[in-house]
Amino acid sequence: MSFHCSPAIPHPVETLVHEPWSLAIKPFQVSPNTWYVAGQTWVGCYLIDTGDGLILIDTAIPESSYLLVDSIYRLGYKPTDIKKILISHAHFDHCGAAAEMKKLTGASLYMSKEDYVFMKSCPDETMIPDSGSHVQNFEPDEFYSDDKPVTLGNISVQTILTPGHTIGCTSFFWKEKNPVNGDEYTVAMHGGVGANTMNDKYYAISKYLTPDLRQRFFDDTEKLKKIHVDIALPSHPNQIEIVDRAGQYTHENQPYLDDTVWADFLTERVRQVRELIKYQKTEGVLP
Repeated sequence: MSFHCSPAIPHPVETLVHEPWSLAIKPFQVSPNTWYVAGQTWVGCYLIDTGDGLILIDTAIPESSYLLVDSIYRLGYKPTDIKKILISHAHFDHCGAAAEMKKLTGASLYMSKEDYVFMKSCPDETMIPDSGSHVQNFEPDEFYSDDKPVTLGNISVQTILTPGHTIGCTSFFWKEKNPVNGDEYTVAMHGGVGANTMNDKYYAISKYLTPDLRQRFFDDTEKLKKIHVDIALPSHPNQIEIVDRAGQYTHENQPYLDDTVWADFLTERVRQVRELIKYQKTEGVLP
């Protein structure tokens, strides 16, 4: 699967808030132990079977949570099988339903301390959108530490603080083994790469984020590109196109296996951020 991205969904917030069913998609497998379970095609949520319970990455928003829960049941699991919920960053589209899923599952909820402070300090930039979404306040049970992986069953998720999109944006790396041929794969999801919060126009109005985070994003990306990743997963499925292969996975057929995708994806996201900077300067839209 060589890297390619697809156009973003027009008006995604309004669509998912008011007509989430119009973006509905059945769950599909992306690696030996991981499934895409968001139930919709705007924001990604992933379920990892650790052999001793499930790990859920991100929750999306309350209005689409019924699609997430339906996806879990469709795979033969129950919400209470989820033991740990990992939040990639403190934007409502990724954690708006965190309180609901924590209550429903009884799972321990994890996020970065940096984004917890950001969320509490600036709810208008994180959890109170003007979209009509009924976002829910929540409290984490644990904070990430890059030196301490989140472990459950036979899966250990290494977290790496990767600020830029938010101050506490966190990326995830874990290994899985193919039960058919014994091959081991490194699976990864970057916590957030949106240029919408990494440009001078945003920094001019933000109460918390500053341009040094953008430079940190550029610097970290160069380091991250050196990490070998066999299966790269997107936090928004248009950023690395995966929906086009939904339902094609088997252990013998690995449609998402390509160790060139990760670096190409990161290179493209840096390009987009730099292009937005150039556009704003050229068009004179900066304050």
